[in-house]
Amino acid sequence: MAETRIGLIANPHKEGAAELLRKLIDAFASLGIVTNLENTSADLIGAEGGMELEDLGAASDILIVLGGDGSLLWVFNQLRENIKPLAGINIGTLGFLSCTTGEGYQKLVDAIAGNEFSISDRAIVKASLTIDEEGSAIEGGEYFGVNEVTISRASSSRVIRIEASVDGKFVNHYSGDGVIISTPTGSTAYSLSAGGPIIDPAAGVFSMTPICPHGLANRAIVMSDSSAIELQMPAPRDPLLLSIDGRPVAEIESAATVKIERAAFDLPLLMMADASFYEVLHHKLGWFGSAVMNRNSE
Repeated sequence: MAETRIGLIANPHKEGAAELLRKLIDAFASLGIVTNLENTSADLIGAEGGMELEDLGAASDILIVLGGDGSLLWVFNQLRENIKPLAGINIGTLGFLSCTTGEGYQKLVDAIAGNEFSISDRAIVKASLTIDEEGSAIEGGEYFGVNEVTISRASSSRVIRIEASVDGKFVNHYSGDGVIISTPTGSTAYSLSAGGPIIDPAAGVFSMTPICPHGLANRAIVMSDSSAIELQMPAPRDPLLLSIDGRPVAEIESAATVKIERAAFDLPLLMMADASFYEVLHHKLGWFGSAVMNRNSE
């Protein structure tokens, strides 16, 4: 069997990244596994032979990202459809996308060496923007996200209006601060803060959650991720903002349509063999204990 090729990428702005990077290199080397470094990561520890991220991705079977969920999203955004299985090491507390913290790096190394891990294929959302200027539709671009697509106010406090349809059928007219279309992975990010549902990563759905809607009947809706979602906006009095995974990608000043659908590729996340989405929820959201279990143990 061919040796697994490991690529290492560290966020240089994270305290402790250099030390952890050296530990990973030594841990893999002790098992006879060679690692390659992305350019900035190599510079961080004064190592030679760093590679451009695109080249590192092509030369690796697994990419290990040291930092946080934001660092992992950055790597995905650079490689997109060329992404390889990603293993995130959160320098700090456990993130929703990371498979371990810095203290658990040896367990990750052993899992990779022993092929004792699983891959969780996460749905990617694609947003296509069309701007309508003086009756002439202009394609504004395609954008890809792991967590969500958001349309919101750029700066003004005025209410914005968005008409939503799914597979060509009218759903609702939203007035408020905006709308979030979330993947299951993103259901624990911005969407959760706006009152959206928590969704198991394996569920084949998207959720549509209004942000501070001006109407008590406006609630989050969950639909199949095979659906085509369209968000139509009349010409706004003030600019609107299209954001992907919290990153602004386009300012909308004319009537526009954003079409949202599942991308043709997924994000393969490496998970430890004993990992559980619900276990992560327990830690991140403070879901500890059970009244039923506590009574039974008395």
